[in-house]
Amino acid sequence: MLQTILIDKEISINDKECFDKYFETSHVLASEMNFTNFFMWKDHYKIRFGIIYEFLCIMSVRDESKPFCFFPVGDYKKGEDLKKTIYAIKDYFDQEGWNLIFSRVTKQQKEILDEIGIAYNAIEDRDNADYVYTVKSLSTLAGKKLDGKRNHINKFKKLYSYEYEEITPANIQDCKNIVEKWYQLREQSGDESLSNERIANNKLLDNYEILGLKGGLIRVNGKTEAFTVGEQLNKNTAVIHVEKANAEIHGIYTVINQQFINNEWLHLEYVNREQDMGIAGLRKAKLSYNPDHLIEKYTIEVC
Repeated sequence: MLQTILIDKEISINDKECFDKYFETSHVLASEMNFTNFFMWKDHYKIRFGIIYEFLCIMSVRDESKPFCFFPVGDYKKGEDLKKTIYAIKDYFDQEGWNLIFSRVTKQQKEILDEIGIAYNAIEDRDNADYVYTVKSLSTLAGKKLDGKRNHINKFKKLYSYEYEEITPANIQDCKNIVEKWYQLREQSGDESLSNERIANNKLLDNYEILGLKGGLIRVNGKTEAFTVGEQLNKNTAVIHVEKANAEIHGIYTVINQQFINNEWLHLEYVNREQDMGIAGLRKAKLSYNPDHLIEKYTIEVC
């Protein structure tokens, strides 16, 4: 039954190979569409998945919100199979009395719906648009628009002695310590999303090797003060999953950002630094790095 296919299969670390196969086939653009993202957030979003007509179908069934799906992942040249997949999901949603909602749908995926003749209503989801930068821009910080970033780095280098290290099993605990300190400083805010993010970050670090991730950390005067983790999203783009640092150290976020690019991603063309989630300060920070483009996303309701 479709219900069994979609809802009863929870993600485990053993599903990475399956997910990777489908993501590679579809050349994903959105930062969400990778196994690491779904695995680290699986408890918060109550992610379920299944394969329908050779498309990977991923669904969120959180108790406090209506279920929704991510756009099916597979070979989009097989338009008829994709169409059958979407109608199969819709039949199930109809039986449950739910509207079929696809969340975080890219412009390119929306155009596929037009090509295969699926009727829908779309609302742009600006808060979840991904910020994409060129590797060259982030590695050099060249140009007048990034003068401020270069100044941050120059001031940091004058004030501190620092070292960059690749993340390995030997220093994973240092990264976990940063996570704990970062959230302890903010836990009094009562923001439940911080607790969920803390769990997701630790799940990522606990499974760092098997997830095939790359990461780097910064030691300032011998003490670990920043770390970041990412992976290759598609053939020419890296995605950054986590970036945490001691904000009291001037310029450290700029330094870890640039150092990670220069040590790990110079062979690629772009870096996807995910969305701003509608947070004003985060939007300002991401725009300040002068993105090359945004990955537009939409919330789609299938008619």
